[in-house]
Amino acid sequence: MGHVTFGTPDPERSAQDLVDLVGLRVSGRHDRTVFLTSNERLYEIAFRQDTERYVATVGLEAMDAHAVDEVYRRAISDGLEVIDDRPLGPAIEHAVRFKAPFGLIIEVHTPVKRSEAARYIGPGSRPPRIEHVNFKVPDVLAVRDVFTNVLGLKLSDRTTGDEFNWFRAHDGYHHTVAVFRGEPALHHYAFDFHSLQDLARIADSLVLKDRTLLWGPGRHGAGGNVFQYYVDPNNCVVEMSVGMDRIYDDALYQARDWEMMASHRWINLWGSAPPNNFSEPGVAFASTPIDLKPGGIPPSV
Repeated sequence: MGHVTFGTPDPERSAQDLVDLVGLRVSGRHDRTVFLTSNERLYEIAFRQDTERYVATVGLEAMDAHAVDEVYRRAISDGLEVIDDRPLGPAIEHAVRFKAPFGLIIEVHTPVKRSEAARYIGPGSRPPRIEHVNFKVPDVLAVRDVFTNVLGLKLSDRTTGDEFNWFRAHDGYHHTVAVFRGEPALHHYAFDFHSLQDLARIADSLVLKDRTLLWGPGRHGAGGNVFQYYVDPNNCVVEMSVGMDRIYDDALYQARDWEMMASHRWINLWGSAPPNNFSEPGVAFASTPIDLKPGGIPPSV
């Protein structure tokens, strides 16, 4: 994962909620945009002030500029709409941003500048990193081709009817991107935490804000991570994750098929099914792609 950039009417409230609950820190403010991070990266989440709520882009870090150029070539070859060959946000040297099926906007970029202190003082549980994102789309197979053929991600698991797919990147964690059937939107973004005590602390903090968890805690079958979820002020779901599976040998690993109808084990080994409203939240992608013209996110903080 690289970053997620949102448009929102109230970036300060959105940022403070992640500071209070998750333990991110504000790393910069510029031109109506608040940047947050959980580690040495300059930012992992950005909130840009606008009249509507939307996802401007989801960023995925490539190994180097050559990898970015290869994604650019593949996107053009596959007939995808390339929005820009410049990074949307700061502290990124090289990027390509394109539109996947159903309006999903993906930016593949060289690593975000590592300029922040690894340790910092603040509230929340302070996760090590942003972990993954999960999209909703009407046709999972239509985006699977983009994720595997253009981005080079690998399928880790799927449900037998392809209602859900999970994809891993070069770092080997079970999934960096996941997708399930629904109206096009970013359903949730997730952070990796150290322990179950971190999750308990966040749940207790939600109580103090007169809010509750959306679902959890539990343990996913696909991915193996302990999870819980809440809804942020922009109606996007935030997942807290501990202990996601890591795949160390691609040659030996075979993607698993999970039968949805047999039980809830595929989504929660501990047995509790998600609530009926679990799939309802989410933030749609920008109908008009954000660019670097005046008023957009500047090239430096």
